[in-house]
Amino acid sequence: MVVRPVTSKHEEPYWIDQGGGVWRVYPYVPSRNFDVLPHSLLNPAGKIFGDLLSRLRTLNVELETSIPGFHDIQTYLGHLDSVRAQGDADRELEYVDFRRERLVISEGNPQVIHGDCKVNNVLFDPSTSRAIKVVDLDTLMFGSASWDFGDLLRSISAGREELTKDAHFSAARVEPVVRGFLSAYGPVTDVEEYAAAPAHMSFMLGTRFLTDHFNGDRYFAVIRRGENLDRARAQFALTEQFDESEEQLCEVIGQVMG
Repeated sequence: MVVRPVTSKHEEPYWIDQGGGVWRVYPYVPSRNFDVLPHSLLNPAGKIFGDLLSRLRTLNVELETSIPGFHDIQTYLGHLDSVRAQGDADRELEYVDFRRERLVISEGNPQVIHGDCKVNNVLFDPSTSRAIKVVDLDTLMFGSASWDFGDLLRSISAGREELTKDAHFSAARVEPVVRGFLSAYGPVTDVEEYAAAPAHMSFMLGTRFLTDHFNGDRYFAVIRRGENLDRARAQFALTEQFDESEEQLCEVIGQVMG
């Protein structure tokens, strides 16, 4: 399910060079991956992430924090507040202020999660619809499985490079992902928390894009000035659509669980 790193001659899963740099080498996995999933791969993508989270749920391990404040919306809002005076996007700031007053933050039952459940972190078999590996494990952390669930639904709705103008909630695309995820992860007890998670994750990413735009595009790579602002707008639009579709998503989750 995950790609194991090649061990060094000292039997370590990494190698440290003379300058103190840490390197890992992974075997090549014949595969394909996508920024925008075709419909036939939505269910397998949901299933492999659900399977991974199900296995991580019983993992008894201590993890070092890889990215301090990652997935902490209050941290990201604090970063935005520190640079908002440099901003040129009053409408977007008004939206952030409007929604931050309505935040409902739930951490559910903390477990080890992937932390970056984007569709392009799934490798598929080259000739079938089978999902074979989940990659990019550097963000493993403790948190709510609903965060990964929400980020996955956000990702399948957002499109290529988070910039697509027609990003939208689609029950026809969400349902097979939910079905695959829950078939492997098992039923969830707080349906409302999971239904609210896609909007929460979209809002958080939009806040990060907006902050980086104000801060001179230092974190997210851009080709042109204003690209991170466009990304923020796309995520905020998606946030609104997930908010409006929360009841429908509750119904989808409930129907899938039977």
